[in-house]
Amino acid sequence: KYGMGSYILAFEEEAGSVKDVEITEVDIDNFIRAKGAIFSAIRTMLTSLDFDVSMIDEVYVAGGIGSGINMQNAVNIGMFPDIPIEKFHYIGNSSLTGAYLMLLSTPAEKKTYELASNMTYMELSTVPIYMDEFVGACFIPHTDTSMFPTVMEEVQNR
Repeated sequence: KYGMGSYILAFEEEAGSVKDVEITEVDIDNFIRAKGAIFSAIRTMLTSLDFDVSMIDEVYVAGGIGSGINMQNAVNIGMFPDIPIEKFHYIGNSSLTGAYLMLLSTPAEKKTYELASNMTYMELSTVPIYMDEFVGACFIPHTDTSMFPTVMEEVQNR
């Protein structure tokens, strides 16, 4: 349609809809760029702190979009680092929960201010390595497959 390829996931009759459920080239391109942005931001932050993925103890995924993420699939495609899956936790709407706790708890309010005073803002567009990281992360799982040893092992065992 309109000179753009698409893949039909369900025809309108099967979906009980007025049109087919499909995924287009634009959808795939947007998805690849979003997953690349997430992984490259993680890598840029770790590199700027002279850390590596082995130093990650826990990964908290928040927000409405996070509820629909299959953590293992996110690692397999290179959205998240290849670390043990049990380190990933979905925590729901963290901003709403935090605001609620801050209003009801003086210790939570103090902790919020303490955390805020210890944060550093990083403008990714000003970090020289970010664009290189982004380009590498726009492949599945990545141009450097050595960063995904368990994913590559799984692929080889298929």
